[in-house]
Amino acid sequence: MKDSVVKFLRENGFYLSFGVGVIALVAALAVYNVNTSRKSQQNQEINLNEPLEQDFADAKDTSEDIQVQETLQDGDLDVPMDMWKTEETVEPEKSVAAEEANTEDTEAAAVISNQAVGYAPIDGLEFHGIEAVTMPVLGNTILPYSMDTTVYFKTLGTYRCNPGMLLQAPVGTDVASIWHGQVVKVEDSREYGTVVSVNLGSGYIAEYGQLQDVRVAVGDEVFQDTILGTVAEPTAYYQMEGSHLYFAMTKDDQPINPMEVLQVE
Repeated sequence: MKDSVVKFLRENGFYLSFGVGVIALVAALAVYNVNTSRKSQQNQEINLNEPLEQDFADAKDTSEDIQVQETLQDGDLDVPMDMWKTEETVEPEKSVAAEEANTEDTEAAAVISNQAVGYAPIDGLEFHGIEAVTMPVLGNTILPYSMDTTVYFKTLGTYRCNPGMLLQAPVGTDVASIWHGQVVKVEDSREYGTVVSVNLGSGYIAEYGQLQDVRVAVGDEVFQDTILGTVAEPTAYYQMEGSHLYFAMTKDDQPINPMEVLQVE
């Protein structure tokens, strides 16, 4: 029996070895395929998980942004909102020159008081510009009326026309009405302070500015020498000129030289 087995192996050894080699090769290929399949599956699992992690990260960032916005809206952070603006959204600051130009353009604008109260115009008011009027205050002329040429304004540091005149007077000096008339306006002006306007009749209006302690109201009848108020501290426009009365006159809404009416040389 033993000899038969030995003889069989000798005669068929090549085929047996070849068969064993084939089996080993097949087994090796099978193991390789299994390992490759496992790695591919693992890679697919990782790729499938990546969007979920990214989505979670995005959701986390969004949640943090919402929390920051809610915190700013609640006012918990004491941070100027300009810091959160981009360069494109930050509003440029206005220059001092632009501010001054805008102020000059709006000098005539004023907050009118007592204007809402209706009043009946006084009939029979007459003024012709040649009457012997009362001086509103006794003082030197700081700046004359000048609409044809410019005059120098010290505080403003510029030359410009002047629709009225500045009469020097200490703060607290009584200001008198130059003639019989009716108060038609009391207003607060940036440049001229509190201004009282009196209708003298025949289209003439007298304006008294830089006042305080005003004693009249819109609609009041005033007479020659009636005290309208007192001289106030000058506004920021006239700090270097000092305290004074601003006095101006118009005829049919056009400025006229008040020095001629007051007969001031």
